[in-house]
Amino acid sequence: MIIKRLILGPVATNCYIFLDEDSKEAAVIDPSADHESILNLIKENGYKLKKIFLTHGHYDHIGGLSGLLEAEPEAKVYAHEKSAEVLGEPRVNLSGELGRKEETFKADIALKDGDIIPFGKDEFKVIYTPGHTIDGICLVIDGKVFCGDTIFRFSVGRTDFPTGDMSQEVQSIKTKIMPFDDSVRLYPGHGEPTTVGDERRGNPYLR
Repeated sequence: MIIKRLILGPVATNCYIFLDEDSKEAAVIDPSADHESILNLIKENGYKLKKIFLTHGHYDHIGGLSGLLEAEPEAKVYAHEKSAEVLGEPRVNLSGELGRKEETFKADIALKDGDIIPFGKDEFKVIYTPGHTIDGICLVIDGKVFCGDTIFRFSVGRTDFPTGDMSQEVQSIKTKIMPFDDSVRLYPGHGEPTTVGDERRGNPYLR
């Protein structure tokens, strides 16, 4: 499996693209903006987009979603079962603020904690991590954790937006992410990767 990162949009959001070399299928986590760049990377390597995962419903993570679905209508959108409370409400998904026009979306596949979604010879595992938003999830694949805005390098996602809760976010991190081995790498929605060990030792929100 090949994993690529694109940094897209006005707040430099990480979009992760997964390419399965055997099936020639592609999956995307957080199509943050510029759907053409995402599609170009997928198609120039001869892959077909099949799955789109949303770590949460904020517009800086879904700004390219409508363009992707228009170009690849067979692709399925995966998001937490509480995502309707965010994706379906422009005030909550921040589309009017960040996208300059209000948009709503709906997941094709509703996820819950512990769900497993096959992808080629591997699989995505869902970890429900509310706090930044009520629909926040992390996705584990190939021994790596893709954690959206739940945790950043030596920081955490802000919780002053609708459905945010700082105590819930810290609890999610401590109970769902910190149990991993120190060597496990974390790939956040913004900024550079980190590790569980580095965050255990240096993240001030976890003290």
